[in-house]
Amino acid sequence: MILEALYRHYEDLKRRGKVSRKGWMPAKVSAALRLDINGNLVGFVPLMRSVKRGKKDVLMPAEMNVPEFGTRSGKAPKAQYLCDNAKFLLGIDGKSDDGVNKAYFERAKERHLKELAECSSLAGKAVRLFFEHWEPEKARSNAVVREYWDDIISASNFVFLVNDGYAQDDEEVVKLWDKSCTQAANDGVGRCLVTGERAPIARLHKSFHGVRGAQSSGAMLVSFNVESFESYGKDKAQGLNAHVSEQAAFAYGEALNYLLSEENERHRKYIGDMTVVYWAEQQNEACQDIFSNFGFDDENEMTQQDLNAILQAVKEGKPIVYDGQEIPYDNNFYILGLSPNAARISVRFFYRNSFGEILSCIQQHHERMEIVRPGGKEWAPIPLWKLLMATVLPKSKDKVASPLMAGTVFRSILTGGHYPNSLYQNVMRRIKAEQDDADGTPPHYKLTETRAAIIKAYLMKNKGRQITVALNENCEDTAYVLGRIFSVWEQIQETANPGLNSTIKDRYFNAACATPTAVFSKLQILSNHHLRKLEKGQEIYYEKKLTELMGKLDGETLLPKTLSLDEQGMFILGYYHQTQKRYEKKEDK
Repeated sequence: MILEALYRHYEDLKRRGKVSRKGWMPAKVSAALRLDINGNLVGFVPLMRSVKRGKKDVLMPAEMNVPEFGTRSGKAPKAQYLCDNAKFLLGIDGKSDDGVNKAYFERAKERHLKELAECSSLAGKAVRLFFEHWEPEKARSNAVVREYWDDIISASNFVFLVNDGYAQDDEEVVKLWDKSCTQAANDGVGRCLVTGERAPIARLHKSFHGVRGAQSSGAMLVSFNVESFESYGKDKAQGLNAHVSEQAAFAYGEALNYLLSEENERHRKYIGDMTVVYWAEQQNEACQDIFSNFGFDDENEMTQQDLNAILQAVKEGKPIVYDGQEIPYDNNFYILGLSPNAARISVRFFYRNSFGEILSCIQQHHERMEIVRPGGKEWAPIPLWKLLMATVLPKSKDKVASPLMAGTVFRSILTGGHYPNSLYQNVMRRIKAEQDDADGTPPHYKLTETRAAIIKAYLMKNKGRQITVALNENCEDTAYVLGRIFSVWEQIQETANPGLNSTIKDRYFNAACATPTAVFSKLQILSNHHLRKLEKGQEIYYEKKLTELMGKLDGETLLPKTLSLDEQGMFILGYYHQTQKRYEKKEDK
């Protein structure tokens, strides 16, 4: 299914001119070697261009469509066709004593004379004549080489320029190369698993760059190089163990390399050690932009107002309008998560659904996450990276959430499934392990809106609890009420003792949350002591508040000995809601 989806995406990219056809590839080209019609080297044309990198302008090679490069390895690397470095095309380098490397030139000469043997075009003849007459030993006597020696030696790749036209773009050269690429051995033909057609089968599949943590030289998605992967004696056939045609292997490889490329960097995201790419079948760019903002908080694309408008449209089932165009709900959308695994790439997950259904699941997730913010600020959807960071120790050197948990959380959001228990447990662990540091740089608080939002969303989705965005005055859940009472006690203490460095939260919060009976009687005595310090009006107000809250507790089980982990979450939400309510009242006053 993955290869089939990538194959279809390649066809779409090819129609839009984003990828090359089979046998061709984009390559970085530093300069062109100008030839006359007799194959003589008569000019050097720099193709470097200025590109903005941060605040600086840097020179980068031009990107051109050239015949596909083969793999280079071993002591005798192969020459590339019509695009290569000076060592192969001119037989010169800056390493040997005399600057000559004839062995490499001879490989390039042999290949070009073979490929262009039947070519009758002006450009093809010129390149063929060049290789027939060029002598690396006499390279320095050429006026062009002598003038541009340093530029030629330092350049990466060259192409040939004949009569102001690049040789690789010549019509007859292109036809001959395409014909050469389609030739295959008779014993390599089979039924393709992707297209369903009989076609030459690919023995080797492409390697991919751009997966975080994978080998820099490239890693394989499909390969057969271990005995356990082979069957029916096909130990040397490799790709024949699972028939994928040459065309299909090329197509899915081109599509995935494009998705992982720098050109598509805006729509290539990372979650822990996982690289995530995504695409749509129709109106690709608009769908990707919207998904980037929903899932990854891509601040370069959409304003908060636009994002909220789309969320509301999805919630109400209205048409999604973005950048002046309507986005169809039934558009198929694909999300692929890849992780490094030695020389291979592991598929962490692959998900396909209609774009509207995916947005609906994400919208419901954001709705569950919505919670009152400190200071009465307007609610803003919490991006995935911020959600995951809530599970990480703030002072740790390696601030990365568990990769396994990150992938599971992402899947649960996309599919509308239950959140992983590890997300909730890690958040609870961090709340209990940390202490507030209001004087830090920046200030740090153990119970943040993000952590409270995660607890709320988890209890709503996984446990079916009904929880409001802000304080619920009518909720009689025991744990929730106990959390509210703790918050009121803390407020009484702060009112009676302005400027306190620490409150009962610092000493008793964890115990009150897990084992109420162990500390609540002590806290009540402390509260009575603090109440006596207040003015009469304040004392009466807080006593009424506490009496009201105590009345919500079940008389038979006034104080439970212990609270389960789920009940501890309700305690924390009760405390958070009540605390935000009193801050809100301070602002009103």
